[in-house]
Amino acid sequence: MAEVLWAALGGGLAGLLLVVLLWPTASAARRFLRRWGVPEPDDRQTARAVAYLRDRRLLYPVLFLLAPVVVAPVARILGFEHPDAGAFRGLATVLVALLLAEAVAALRPARGTRIATLTPRHWRDLVPRWAIGVLLALGTAAAVLAVAGLAAQPWANRVAAAIPAGGSWRSADGAVVTVSERHYAGIGVPVSLIALVGVVCGLCAVLGVVRLAVRRRSLPDPAVDLALRTRSARVAVGIGLAWMASMVVVAANRLDFLRAVRLPVAGMPPAPAWLEHASAAGSVALVALLVGVVGWMWVATPSRPSTARAAA
Repeated sequence: MAEVLWAALGGGLAGLLLVVLLWPTASAARRFLRRWGVPEPDDRQTARAVAYLRDRRLLYPVLFLLAPVVVAPVARILGFEHPDAGAFRGLATVLVALLLAEAVAALRPARGTRIATLTPRHWRDLVPRWAIGVLLALGTAAAVLAVAGLAAQPWANRVAAAIPAGGSWRSADGAVVTVSERHYAGIGVPVSLIALVGVVCGLCAVLGVVRLAVRRRSLPDPAVDLALRTRSARVAVGIGLAWMASMVVVAANRLDFLRAVRLPVAGMPPAPAWLEHASAAGSVALVALLVGVVGWMWVATPSRPSTARAAA
């Protein structure tokens, strides 16, 4: 309990620090609008951008504070007493913050004159098709690796049950073999389930943010409206790429861990034959991580020519 409280306190302080460092000012809001396709923002446009950024960043301290409190009981339910998920928890927190911020923006009544577009909006107007394609490809890779890990889990459970209490035994040649408690306890933990749940939750969160960015009420200023919609959708997809890459790494590491289980225990069930062919999982994880990080930076970076043409 004390560990969770300290983690929550640290997360809250980190979120507060982010708010202080990223607090939106008028000059920062003008630069923000220029990057997202508004060439010469006036005072009214700048004020809208300041409100947009402020409303979202004020969520960070609360969500960073609550994330460890929520993650700890979920980890215990899934069998993870000591989850090594700091980076993943941070990404999940940002996704939740974006989703909540966009939900509030979608439900908040628009002030001033409302502008209706002559053609229906589509997600392709905000996010490049390649980005959604890469997001789904990474999610599919993570799900395939996770399902493979879950397929090997019954064997892993039998191996964990065959290890003597305390993790020490004498092998056939008389040598004393000892396995750390954390190691042999990890054999029976379905880590692949975390990756599979992460893929589903990540896709729902990211696509939910994109959907809200498309469907939320219009602002009176079309140029600012398009810039803010595009920014919300593209940043969410960028974070989603990094998240899916992380899930690929989690699922691939689990397969590598199971492949490395070689315990001289009498009566230990043989490993599935196909598990030896999963050696490429590490390479897949490395490629996925590179694609996720590069994709995050690329899609979350505003494309000024394209957004300017769309605004025009």
